[in-house]
Parts: sequence; structure tokens; C-alpha cells
Amino acid sequence: MRDTNGHVPRPRFHFTPERNWMNDPNGLVYDRGLWHLYFQYNPEGTDWGNMSWGHATSPDLRHWTEHEVALRYRDGEQVFSGSVVATPADGETDASLLTAFYTSAYDDDHQAQSLATSRDGGYTWHSDPQNPVVDRGTSAFRDPKVIRVTDADGAPLWVMLTVEADDRQVLFFSSPDLRLWKHVSTFGPLGETGVVWECPDLVPLAVDGDPDDVRWVLLLSTNPVGDDPDPDGSSMHYVVGSFDGAVFRSDAAGLTRLDHGRDFYAGVTFDSAPGGEAVMLAWMSNWRYAAAFPSSPWRGAMSLPRRLSLRSVDGEVRLVQHPMGFVGEMLAGAVPSTVFGATSPAEFTLSGHSLVELAWDPAGTGTLRVQFRGYADALVELRHDPSSNVLSVTRRGAAMEAVHPDFPATSTVELPDNGDRPLRLLMSLDGPLLEVFACDGEATISNLVVLGAGPVATTLATELHGPFSLTVAEPHDAEGRASPALSAALG
Repeated sequence: MRDTNGHVPRPRFHFTPERNWMNDPNGLVYDRGLWHLYFQYNPEGTDWGNMSWGHATSPDLRHWTEHEVALRYRDGEQVFSGSVVATPADGETDASLLTAFYTSAYDDDHQAQSLATSRDGGYTWHSDPQNPVVDRGTSAFRDPKVIRVTDADGAPLWVMLTVEADDRQVLFFSSPDLRLWKHVSTFGPLGETGVVWECPDLVPLAVDGDPDDVRWVLLLSTNPVGDDPDPDGSSMHYVVGSFDGAVFRSDAAGLTRLDHGRDFYAGVTFDSAPGGEAVMLAWMSNWRYAAAFPSSPWRGAMSLPRRLSLRSVDGEVRLVQHPMGFVGEMLAGAVPSTVFGATSPAEFTLSGHSLVELAWDPAGTGTLRVQFRGYADALVELRHDPSSNVLSVTRRGAAMEAVHPDFPATSTVELPDNGDRPLRLLMSLDGPLLEVFACDGEATISNLVVLGAGPVATTLATELHGPFSLTVAEPHDAEGRASPALSAALG
């Protein structure tokens, strides 16, 4: 039976809080076998406000346990976004000292950076009596991200990235001890005006896996402001460049879009991830309509965790994003089907908490379309046009229109030249969360959708008769295999 009350089902393999409002991921850190996710949280309601740090942990980035509020707002001070780093605790070989940096947003319209520590694995926190530890006396100075680097002499050094959001600048501070901070450089402004910069991160990545060619990737989130803000709303970008421990220098003159959908924001990486990997989580929403999204008693969801890398594509160095862990494992356990197009569309039903992988040669199939249909004429259509090599994702219908006037939309991205390789597309549909990974992660589109709580009618059609490979897995099924009904529908 379809949900007709306008509310969306809770995702099953993404993190959502049990109840209340959530936005930016904060303080991502891996410590002694657990992934810690802190996040912007309102402990008292489903709207933004009373900002505090919620807390959840996972052994595998799929199954999450929510804990008590980690850092709670207090009179005159809200706890905005920030980061956590893990260091060995003095005199204890089996424990870590976790140090959190967060923005103290004071009621006098003043923002500064504060510090808190935890010695029990991140469950109990103690704010430093000397807070704030970095204060410029300004009103939009926020989002501290602390990373480890080495200076020109090879000595270890801590670097804090912050933003002066209204000025579209990233400020870099350095410290030998996480307490005394010195401003060493400023990057920006850059790119379009009429936005604020938020949630910076800086990640070293090897190009094509070559350890002798390491570039630094600056991650930024931008949100339109002003009297006539862009109706597309908030989004993420990145810049590839170099970093010497003090100064970041970009290789290009502008920002590059990180995700081409409408609902991927404030993504940052985990400190101390195994193997030194760059693993990112982001908030799947958009400030344009986040407060109107029809979920209850929770509001806000995190993306799939994504492993970041750099790849040479069409003569440029591009950021590549792969979903972590269980996604590939589930698809590897499912049996692919070969389907011939054009004669009649392939029609089947998904649970609505599903992974779908496609591979095809556009020369043999022509234009390819995938449609997901839900209640109240809700429709999501993915379309690949081989003449332009553009992939588009459209959401429309009465249920989409009811969310917000700017919610119905089409997101597009021109795919890289694949040469003689087949095109590959991975779609993760988990209730209201749709994430699309094209060309082995070289392009992504992430959108909220409103399809209802019932099964999702799915149609796959091509212009020409050429074959395509289709693999479907249902992650809530312990074995992740396609259902018998799906197998029968595909022959």
C-alpha cells in the first residue's frame, strides 16, 4: 500500500537521526575500530535551531548506533560545525585522546573557534576553560577543519582551515600543539559571487594512484545569499592544487562542481581513516528547501560514505567518488541480467531501498531512459543522450511539487569520453535518497526524491535494440540478491 500522507520513508542504509533536525556532518573520526559521526543537531525539534553536536558510531559505515548528544548548546552559545582529531593519550597505550574543534556561535552575532576533549572514546566531552581558542571578532568566521601535515623541514604540524563565509575566503592557521594557533595564509575569494563559503576540507590524493604525484584537494560548500539568491540553492565544489603546509595554490582559476545533483552539501572527510584513505560523508539536502522536506519524526540524512581519489580524465585531473564497502559487496553478490532494448521496455518493481547497476554501449542502445514511479504521479527519470553524452536526472509530479516550488528540477552532467569502454551507471535508491555514480565515479548526481513508502515501479527503455547489463541488489536482504519477482520480470 502506498504512502499517501506526503511523508517519506526512512532510509535503511543511510544514517538518519532517530528524531529531530540534522544537517552538516561534524567531527568525522575513525578510532579503535569505530567510525564516529558527529553532526549538527537540534535536540528539541525538527527545525533548525538550538544547534548542538549529535553523535553516532558504526563498525562498518552501514549500521549506525545513535548516542547521547555530545556537545549541547547553552545559553548564549550554539555549537556550529567543526572537526575531531585522534591522538595517543598520555600514558595510555590502548586509548586515544579525541580533540574537537567547533564554532561557538554567540548570541551577539559573533563567531569564534572553540576546543573540547574526550578521553572515553568520544562519548563525554569537556570544553576548554580558555575557549575560544581562535577569535577574529567577526560574525561569519566558522567551520574549523583540522588536518595533519609536515612542514618544510619534515616536522609534524597541525593545520586548521576555517572560513570567513561572507568574504568567500579560507583561512589557514598552524599549530604545534592544537592549542596555540597562528594565521599563516588566506585563499580566495574565487568563483561566483552571491554565495557564502562553508565547511572547508583539504585532502592529499595521488593522481592515478601514483605516490610521486600527490595533489591537494580543497573541498568547499557554497550557499546562495542576498536579496535574489539562486533558486538551485546550495552545492559542493573542489579545487585541485598544491599545499606546502602553510599556503594552498590552486591549479585552476575557478571552482569545479563536486556533485551535480541538488542535495549534496557540507561533505568532509574522516580523520585517521584506515590506510590513510579519504572517506567523505555529506548532508543530503539543500538549504533552499531543507525545512520543507516532508520527513517525520526525523529531518536530515547523510549520504553514502564515499572514497575519494584523483584520476586523469580527458586531459584533466578530476576528483572521483566511490561508494564504500557494502555497496560493491552487495552488487557482487547479485546476478546480472542481459536485456535487449527497443522491442519493449524492461519493467520491474524495486523495494525502494535498492542498488541498481547498468552497463551498456550507447552506440548499440541509443538513448537510454530509467524511470522510477511513485505515488501522486511522482516520477524520477534518468536519461542518457549519446549525441551530447549528457546524463540527466529529472524529478517531477504532484508529490515533488508539493515539497517546494523549487523542488521539481532537472540535474545534468556531461560525462567524460569513455572511448571504447561501456558506460556504467550505479544508482542507489534508499527511500528519499537517490545517488547516481557514472563512469566509475567520475561524475555523480545526488538528489532527494519523494516516491512514497510503497514499492517503486521501474521502467528501463532504450532507443535501439542493443543489449545492456542490469544488476539489482536489495541491501536489506541479507544476501543482497535480486528478488524472484525481478528475475522473472527480466526473464
